[in-house]
Amino acid sequence: MKKAILLCAVMYKFLLTAQTKYGTPINDKLPEKLSSLRRAISVKNFPKSIDAIKIDDRYYWKHNTAILCKESEITIIEYGAYLFYNDTWNLRKSYPLKELNKNFKTKKQVMKQSQPYTWANNWRTDDALFGGWAMWYFIGITEDGETVCGYEKIETTDKLLN
Repeated sequence: MKKAILLCAVMYKFLLTAQTKYGTPINDKLPEKLSSLRRAISVKNFPKSIDAIKIDDRYYWKHNTAILCKESEITIIEYGAYLFYNDTWNLRKSYPLKELNKNFKTKKQVMKQSQPYTWANNWRTDDALFGGWAMWYFIGITEDGETVCGYEKIETTDKLLN
């Protein structure tokens, strides 16, 4: 019985990933929630293309993400990540704002003008080795009340370093 359940679980995971068409975003079409906002938050991922490393039975794509606003202080009201598959950006997750303070070391989700904030261990992890594209996004409000955004794409490869 255990073998049958394990086989069903493996087949189910295979079917889920077999139906997903991963591709490369070749145009600059943004998700709807970002397309109407002015880009005032700089977002940088390092490196921009990440190869995986295997630790025990998991794969890790190790990178960091930094954010900065040059114009004015900005209060972040939403942030998260999109994944690109089936020829469009799909929301992966919007994170709770309290995690912004923990991960990026902001205070009350406020980005001070020209102060860089970095999430040093913003890693993708999975039990399967596959590449794809993600886009980190941030939406905030300026001191003048304007809603603005920032975003940057990041590529994870199916290449294994070790």
